[in-house]
Parts: sequence; C-alpha cells; structure tokens
Amino acid sequence: MQCPSSLRPLAGGELPGWARAVLRAHPWVTVGRAPAVVGNPVDLPHPQRCTRDPEAAPELWFPVTVRGPRPGQRLDALAPWAAVARTLRPEQLPDRRGHLAPERLAGIPALALLPEVGRLVADHRLPWGPIGAVGYELGSGVPVAGPMSPLRLVLRAPQPISRRDALQLRRALTKLPVPVQAELETRHGSVQLAEYASGALGLTLLTPDGPREVHDPWFPRGPFA
Repeated sequence: MQCPSSLRPLAGGELPGWARAVLRAHPWVTVGRAPAVVGNPVDLPHPQRCTRDPEAAPELWFPVTVRGPRPGQRLDALAPWAAVARTLRPEQLPDRRGHLAPERLAGIPALALLPEVGRLVADHRLPWGPIGAVGYELGSGVPVAGPMSPLRLVLRAPQPISRRDALQLRRALTKLPVPVQAELETRHGSVQLAEYASGALGLTLLTPDGPREVHDPWFPRGPFA
C-alpha cells in the first residue's frame, strides 16, 4: 500500500513506532471483515488523505491489520481506499512460499505443510488459501508466524457442500501435525468448517455486519434462518 502513514489505529492516537517500521519495509496489511466507512474516522476530524486533490470525494475507509515480528505486535486500524496499490487474495498466497527463506519453510510447520493442505483440499475442488499469521507472512514477507502457529484457512464455497464432504475434509485436516482452523466462505459470510461438519442445526455465520445464527449458511433467511 502507498502512504501508510494515512492508517489510523482503531484505538486512537498515532501509529506506534514498530508499525511504522514494518510498513516502511513491508507495506502490506490484511483486510478485516467489518464494513467500510465513508468519510472521516469519528475521532479524527483531519486525517491524512492519500490524494492531494482537496475537492476529491470523501475517503472510503476499510478495516485492516498490521502485524510485526514480535509477539503482541498487532494493530487494528482503518486505511483509506486510495492507499491501496496492490491486492492479493488468499488463493494466491501458497504460490509465494518461494519468496520466503528456506529456514522459515523448514522451521515453521504451518508454512511447511501448505503443499499437503493443497492436496487434501484439491479432492473437494474448493479454492482455498491461508489467512491469519501464515497468510500475512506469505503476503508481506514479515516473519510473524511461529513454530506453534495454527494454520488458518479460508475455503471458498459459493455453492453448498454436503455435511458428509465437510466432515471428510475436516477429518483429513485434523490429521496434520499442526492445528488447522478452516472456514467455509459462502456468498453471505463464513462458517467454521468444524461447526458445519459437526451436524449442528444452529450455525454462526460471520458477516461484515456481525455474526448471525443460521440453519443454512448458503440460504440464510430471517433472524435464525
């Protein structure tokens, strides 16, 4: 992203020094699920803009996360859309393993196992990609994943999949030597693979407007659909 100094921490105040250093070296952030905001952040009447045109329309601000290489270095912020220079989808990240140092791939199990995950998911024909610390490291190059980091995955599922197939995939992923947290992303939001595979009637669908309790994540209707 460009003009990273335009980021505004959700907690208020200025960007901490570690975040500024990370963004100078690796100007990448991850995008959150919360809805975007048009205009100025509430507590910042005069935020820095990424455009020099004073007549430009109000900025579109969206939620992002910055991570640093040390434990606890995580910052949730708002970024203006004008700051976006390039985007990467989770599906593109496994191919970026070659950008990482060999010792990272050898020493971080969650990174080393990505090819095996690809083989398991390929049987179900679901586009997939890593998110969380592993996804951030692959996208940005910042060494944020650790030896005990779980492997968080998003599985694109625009069309319904059976509970039986979900259970089969869940069982295969749990056999890997790292904790795997996978979510199925439908057109309406995301549901945890483990929850869907369990056969539970009530499911928590995570949406940009907050969680919803649903019966069917592909066809949610009403307050408890």
